[in-house]
Amino acid sequence: MTGPRKEAASTRRVIKGRMSEKNERIPRYQELEKPEFKSTIPPHLVNKLSDQEQWIIESLSRMESVHEWLVKAALDGNRADIETDLRVQEVEDWKSMVSSKWAVIGGFLLLCLPILVEKIVDHLLN
Repeated sequence: MTGPRKEAASTRRVIKGRMSEKNERIPRYQELEKPEFKSTIPPHLVNKLSDQEQWIIESLSRMESVHEWLVKAALDGNRADIETDLRVQEVEDWKSMVSSKWAVIGGFLLLCLPILVEKIVDHLLN
């Protein structure tokens, strides 16, 4: 390989390396790997058919396997999205709870600050 192809291949290796590093840190997300799809039709069922018919039936079987794999991959991706969304919602709920309590406490302290300063100054002057 030379030129742009070599650069593209090295870029893919770098990106794949970064993805695998992330997968090691976050074990719940798995890298999607495309398996080799084979026909699931037993040979004794297609032996009497012509070569073209065998090829069509085996191709349909492989396409069905690809379809099942794609559906499973999409469901796994959706499951990861839902899990991430739930974790983000928990963090946002916690953040709103904490920030609202601190806002009330901060507002109360700001209202009390002039009174406290006045009391401290009176105490120091007397």
